[in-house]
Amino acid sequence: MTQRLRIGLDAHMVGGRETGNETYVRGLVSGFSQLPGDFDLYAYHVDRPWVESDSRIHFRPMANAAPWVRLTVGLATHAIRDSLDVLHVTYTAPLWARCPIVVTVHDISYTTNPEWFSKRDLRVLSATVPLSMRKAQHVITVSDFCRNQIIEHYRVRPEKVVAIPNAAGPAAMQLSYEGARRELTALGLDPQRRYVLAVGNLQPRKNLVRLIEAMRSVVAAGLDVDLVIAGPEHYRADEVLAASREAAARVRFTGYLSDHQLAACYSCASAFAFPSLFEGFGIPAIEAMAHGVPVVCSNTGALPEVCADAALYFDPVDVDSIANAIRRVMTDRNLHADLSRRGREREKQFSWQKSAQRTLEVYQTAAGRDSLHAASGL
Repeated sequence: MTQRLRIGLDAHMVGGRETGNETYVRGLVSGFSQLPGDFDLYAYHVDRPWVESDSRIHFRPMANAAPWVRLTVGLATHAIRDSLDVLHVTYTAPLWARCPIVVTVHDISYTTNPEWFSKRDLRVLSATVPLSMRKAQHVITVSDFCRNQIIEHYRVRPEKVVAIPNAAGPAAMQLSYEGARRELTALGLDPQRRYVLAVGNLQPRKNLVRLIEAMRSVVAAGLDVDLVIAGPEHYRADEVLAASREAAARVRFTGYLSDHQLAACYSCASAFAFPSLFEGFGIPAIEAMAHGVPVVCSNTGALPEVCADAALYFDPVDVDSIANAIRRVMTDRNLHADLSRRGREREKQFSWQKSAQRTLEVYQTAAGRDSLHAASGL
């Protein structure tokens, strides 16, 4: 009889409002709970468990999640206590571990565009990520675009890097019409107003300044529509806030939202705009598609790979290109309906169960239990 595979998952970011990283870990745990197979998954967390444990999903609280503790003795100690066959971390591996390590690196945009990062984050990422990838048996990333970047920039062996796509987060949940409108009202938004939704941290990479400028152009051309930006303030958020002052009546900031609140914002939006200068995957686009909201997005990074023919693309550094795309989707009913339909179909191609199955295969290989299948994910 084959021994049950014992897997450790660093889940310290859950509850820390780390947006994409948190959605990723929660999604994987959800996917693993749906899989058959002989394994035990130990999720090492800080906040309280977000779902119930079962016969295979176990939650282990970390007494001290400070990075220097977690990465020196915390995770390594858990690996010994739980007799792990493999330990899965995001971006940064512990200094030592008695079992093989798998590391997820969502993207390496800090190498291509360091100006998007604070000096502290840039210093930490530049020092820890390359070392973690060298330590790891396998590197997981979330798109072929990012896989190719990692291989080319760091000269990592292609067979070591595996692209496994994400899926929509909990904000894809479907709400009743009245329930969603009540949530909007509670957020101080007018459910009677048409709005374009943007989701993401207020930081340079999200390109929100150009989106605000594009929306000013759209409104000036006679379209009665608002812009709602959902996401917490981040590095250089003051630039976004300053750009919004001249259009204060048309731009609303919600700050960080719960899954339920964000689902309501998606549900009532007339369109979803994703102007990022770079995305390694782009979970918000998939979440918008789950709600049938037409997506207009950048033609850069992994977004064309992820959204395929289910989005209307624009040049993210061209304000007129952004404005034209928004204007088209807001005024062309046939285009609006077609993108809505295509989006719903595209979103169904992604699931956390599929992602967990591919990830389990990586674990099995790292632990010497199985052979790895194709490296490409999408």
